[in-house]
Amino acid sequence: MKILVINPGSTSTKAAIYEDDKELVRENIFHSKEELSEFKVWTEQLDYRYGLILQFLKRAGYKPEDLTCVMSRGGSPPGIHAGATIVDERLVDALLHRPLEPHPASLGPVIAYRLAKMAGIHGYVYDPITSDEMNPLAKIYGIKGITHNSMCHFLNTHAMGLKLAKQLGKPFDSLNILVAHIGGGNSICLWKKGHPTDVVPGDACTFSAERAGFMRSERMVQLVDEYGVETCTKWLHGKGGFVSLLGTNDLREVEKKIENGDQEALLYQRAMAYQLSKCLCSLLPAADGELDGVIITGGGAYWKRLTDDVTEKIGFLKVPVYIMPGENEMQALAEGAVRVENGDEIAQKYVG
Repeated sequence: MKILVINPGSTSTKAAIYEDDKELVRENIFHSKEELSEFKVWTEQLDYRYGLILQFLKRAGYKPEDLTCVMSRGGSPPGIHAGATIVDERLVDALLHRPLEPHPASLGPVIAYRLAKMAGIHGYVYDPITSDEMNPLAKIYGIKGITHNSMCHFLNTHAMGLKLAKQLGKPFDSLNILVAHIGGGNSICLWKKGHPTDVVPGDACTFSAERAGFMRSERMVQLVDEYGVETCTKWLHGKGGFVSLLGTNDLREVEKKIENGDQEALLYQRAMAYQLSKCLCSLLPAADGELDGVIITGGGAYWKRLTDDVTEKIGFLKVPVYIMPGENEMQALAEGAVRVENGDEIAQKYVG
């Protein structure tokens, strides 16, 4: 089967063709500031990015009707389950008019819908960041009408959980697995018997390469009053974490500083490992204290000093820790499409 995989980002669009789960061709199409400046809001980029995907298919030697299906990164639709969901008019409407996080990623499913409709095939999304299967107890916040949401790196954490289950020779839905994704932002997901029942999202997890992570609510209110909303928002996305602490978002540079004797860099690295360990352990009650494994994944999982420290910190759990580095997003999307098309997984309809 031929699968087109689409993954739009803020400044680029990744596109690839897979033969089953084997990648045949991939491009990372970059969008210059000049090109994007023509659009006042992200939804105006739809025709522009759709055209780029058609050009990619042409360069790769394919037409839409050559495809078995189209799989897109999910964007941020409200009220969606984990796993595969068929892209239809209801989902498209939610992504364009009611996304939980306005971002060009939500254009991917709309492009998939257009292409799939043209070719008479299915378009899917898989594990959107807003997938919501959380335990209702985890959603309650101490203000009426305001609840915690489930934003997390579901796509990669799910893929790594499935990979571990295969390695162990056990059904994924028989295991309880904690998966920490370490990247530009850090998050943790508990996959309990096949479902993401609780999470530590990026703004509640440890600081990361470029995000400040969790902070006392009263302290954040004080900082907003002192520095302004715009500055504090940048700390949460892009200007926090190691960017603020050491002036870099490259964890390899942090490691070089440590190797050169920088004690401040070492302190920050140890703090990140310490706080990540605390966040992992915070989900133990959600697993009823029964864990089959802990996975550390994402680009930050290549940092051996960090993963060694976390493994040592949580060693008292007597649970194996598996290091599975890398983002793996495109591969995870393709593998999800293969499972659906082979009948190993049923794609849901979006109800919102």
